[in-house]
Amino acid sequence: MAGRVFAADSAWLVSVPQAMAQARQENKLVLLDFTGSDWCGWCKKLAAETFSQPGFIEYARQNLVLVEIDFPRQNPQSAELREINQALQKQYDVKGYPTLVALKPDGSVVWKQTGFLRGGPDAIIAELDKVKPRTAAVPASPAPAVVVPVQWPAPPARQPGDEPRLQGIFYSASHPSIILEGNRCTVGDSVNGMRVLKIAPDKVTVEWNGQAKLLKMN
Repeated sequence: MAGRVFAADSAWLVSVPQAMAQARQENKLVLLDFTGSDWCGWCKKLAAETFSQPGFIEYARQNLVLVEIDFPRQNPQSAELREINQALQKQYDVKGYPTLVALKPDGSVVWKQTGFLRGGPDAIIAELDKVKPRTAAVPASPAPAVVVPVQWPAPPARQPGDEPRLQGIFYSASHPSIILEGNRCTVGDSVNGMRVLKIAPDKVTVEWNGQAKLLKMN
């Protein structure tokens, strides 16, 4: 199902699973807009000053899959959709409107904004550019602010039961990454059954054997 439409290239879906499937296929971010479309003044202002502007519409066409999570007071809405939206509100801990949530194609949250974002399309585009998926055609990012020495070449293959091996941390506020088991990873990536949960300047949290584990550089 489609939600609101600001232009032919800027349709907003109402189904998160549909949006996630499209995002994985097209390697795009999913942008969730939690809104009270028919009563929330700041939501209407965000729609008018940002979402309906040509700059955002063109950016969204190339980089985003848009989803409207609406909580109307007057406009009709099916009981099923209302129940789904309420569950999403709890899932993403939404406390007020508007709230924007950006998801990677794997479903991990990479950006959240509660309340009206000033600055029109330029402001939101600047935020989303920091977290949007990269492709092979995108040049490598600049050198990070903090670099921890990396063990090269990659170590021998892991044996069953071996502890995860953290070999390097490349830390910056916008694009942190690590070398885990000889692989360059960011938050949300998985290597040998381990999923990266959080990257800090001197330590990394991974999910391993169903539990969160803290890794530090030796």
